[in-house]
Amino acid sequence: MKKIAIIGGGVAAMSAAVYALRANADVTMFAPYGLGGLVATIDKIDNFPSETSTDGWTLSQSFVAQIKALGLKPLRERVLALTKNDDEFHIVTDKAEYDFDSVVVASGTAHNKLGFEAQWVGRGVSYCATCDGNFYRGKSVAVVGGGGQAVREALYLSDVVANVVVFVPGDKLTADAVSTEQLVAKENVRIVYGVTVTAIYGEDVVGGVEVFIGGHTEKTDVAAVFVAIGAKPATEFVQVDGVKDEKGYLKIDERCQTAVKGLFAAGDVTNGPLKQIVTACGDGAKAGFFACR
Repeated sequence: MKKIAIIGGGVAAMSAAVYALRANADVTMFAPYGLGGLVATIDKIDNFPSETSTDGWTLSQSFVAQIKALGLKPLRERVLALTKNDDEFHIVTDKAEYDFDSVVVASGTAHNKLGFEAQWVGRGVSYCATCDGNFYRGKSVAVVGGGGQAVREALYLSDVVANVVVFVPGDKLTADAVSTEQLVAKENVRIVYGVTVTAIYGEDVVGGVEVFIGGHTEKTDVAAVFVAIGAKPATEFVQVDGVKDEKGYLKIDERCQTAVKGLFAAGDVTNGPLKQIVTACGDGAKAGFFACR
């Protein structure tokens, strides 16, 4: 029986687990933050096949129920290092060390930071509107970013808080056309383009942001700042040569295998062109299946 490690707790990891478990592999899943992943924080999902419209929590819990029914109990351990030793892969976590025949990395991505907000995290700075938006009902908040993530965050917040100002670094929003049109139509949303957020001010909690626009500095009072400026792959623990691209994403072939035999990757952590729930599921299925071969 093959010993397989799956690193991650999102839909890619859970899809890999389903296929590996059904192949009768000995599966260990490392999910330090529990099951669900980024999908569980999404307010509304309209592009997942078989679901006309659903929310991320509901969708993710159907995955959770499936792997639990197959008998898998994930370990709440954080992987610190993944290395290759002869014919085995060695994993070091914050609690123990393990060896496996194959590994599926489905650790997803980590939020990009502004670089100066650390002291305000949990005191008004957030990276998840669905997690923290309700704390700011009746107040004004800011969203920083101009891509799909920023537009989704702003759309959700517009139905929860009093007012939303979106600070876009570029000269346009780059989300899909439907979401962009929905956001632009919101009466309680103000979109400001060509902005660089330079500082966050306040006393014990966030009181506002300082931005540079049009050659001068302005201040805007807000109760919270939601940072949505993209993400980077969570692959710092992968210490195997020749498997990452220049941005740190894991390079995979049509079987979701890296250049190193037995090391697979699935979901947003890969260099695949599309970062969607359905593609993450497909990646996970292939990685879980071929990891058992």
